Amino acid sequence: MSRDGYDLKLSASLALSEAEAEATRLFLDLWRRKAGDRFAPGRDDIDWLELPMEVVPRIMIVDVLDDPRDFRYRYFGTWHVDCHGHDMTGKCVSEYPDPDYRDFVANDYANVLAVRAPTLSTVSMTLNDLPYRCEILRLPLSDDGRTIDKIMVVESELD
Repeated sequence: MSRDGYDLKLSASLALSEAEAEATRLFLDLWRRKAGDRFAPGRDDIDWLELPMEVVPRIMIVDVLDDPRDFRYRYFGTWHVDCHGHDMTGKCVSEYPDPDYRDFVANDYANVLAVRAPTLSTVSMTLNDLPYRCEILRLPLSDDGRTIDKIMVVESELD
């Protein structure tokens, strides 16, 4: 993937216990507390004032759409806007201009739906001609306690 400044080198799934970034561990802990005895908290359970403000620009919240399956960006943090060169808020993953990146993201979100649990991965890439390595935490959200209707995505840069 080299269009829009991306050149994905490696993506690897990790166990949640392998999280390196402090922000990843903080968000996972918050998600678990908010879920309680449910499989996932609802979107309204997440209070933005509880989130580390320095990480908010690296958050995305994605609506899960059915028939056909797609994912619409409800919130696309400003870090992502700067990184991608455009704002995807209100747009669907299927509208992303780079087909390789679009498939990569759609598969990651579909995996959250399949496992019905948080997922964690590391990604190494060249981003805007610079090496970049990050950890991506994907957290399912459920307003009705049964169906995943949103996914909260937190990206943390790694050294």
